[in-house]
Amino acid sequence: MFSKIIAILFLLVITFLFFNKGLHRLILFGYFTLSLLTFVLYWVDKINAIKGRRRISERTLQMFSLFGGWPGALLAQQLLRHKTQKRPFVFVLWLGILINTGIFAYFLYCVVFGL
Repeated sequence: MFSKIIAILFLLVITFLFFNKGLHRLILFGYFTLSLLTFVLYWVDKINAIKGRRRISERTLQMFSLFGGWPGALLAQQLLRHKTQKRPFVFVLWLGILINTGIFAYFLYCVVFGL
């Protein structure tokens, strides 16, 4: 439940920043597009796991999350019940989330203070 709240809250915040603070549309579009694509990748991987087919690599899932698809990854984990039990995977995912949001926060800081 916590993960879903974090993902939805982040998407709401960037939507607010877009409409009220002039966040560039490419950033908004990028996060939403990568989140949707990452969600679909998790879904395909879940289906492939059930049917015994070739899986999407964990590295691919982690890279899409790191580059901005992490809200979709968190939602997919919770809604599809996929990749929630593998502790090393979850740890790397959260590390990627911290890196991504840290870079995003630094970007906002630079914009706000004109650095």
